[in-house]
Amino acid sequence: MKISFSLLSIVALAAAIPAHATVYGVNFTGIVSETQGATGFATGGTVSGHFDLSTVGPTFLDFTIGGKSVAAGYQSSAVIGPALFDAIYTAQVSPVALGGTSNSSFSLDLSSLTTWPSIDNAFTLLTDTNQLQTNLDTVTNPLSAFPSTFDYYTADSNGANIVSLTADLTSVTATAVPEPGSFALLVASVLALGVFVRRRA
Repeated sequence: MKISFSLLSIVALAAAIPAHATVYGVNFTGIVSETQGATGFATGGTVSGHFDLSTVGPTFLDFTIGGKSVAAGYQSSAVIGPALFDAIYTAQVSPVALGGTSNSSFSLDLSSLTTWPSIDNAFTLLTDTNQLQTNLDTVTNPLSAFPSTFDYYTADSNGANIVSLTADLTSVTATAVPEPGSFALLVASVLALGVFVRRRA
């Protein structure tokens, strides 16, 4: 009975621990379709990007495209549009209204051949491998109508010194892991429970 009690207690304790954030690490590549300023890329070239997105907020921990990067934006969003055809991930820093000296926005638009499943949200879609393999609209798909894209734009607060790049998506991969704090909390709680059970034995 003591073993059963401890196992049931561990399960109950794990269920009682509040859900913590998940971080999605996303890598993507594409073919440059437009470029302005010193991007270092030419039209037709291959470019890659990456972001780490936390489900709390949501908050972009980082966002990089073609070597240009933006820290977590003042305005960050990860949403699937009401029509369910586009999942748009955007980190934007727009300090024009904040007294800053620069503007930047980084985005990835995952467009679908048909609608994205209503059971998916902008986070779970990133690791829905079936959908990303069969329903993702890319420029290399012969059925493509509105291919997925990604882009960045940077400029001074007055709109000068623009550097921007747009690319047609060719591939995307993502992994999702709970933030380390979630693991630490669970382990500490289970260890504490084990001590409590042994003392009662």
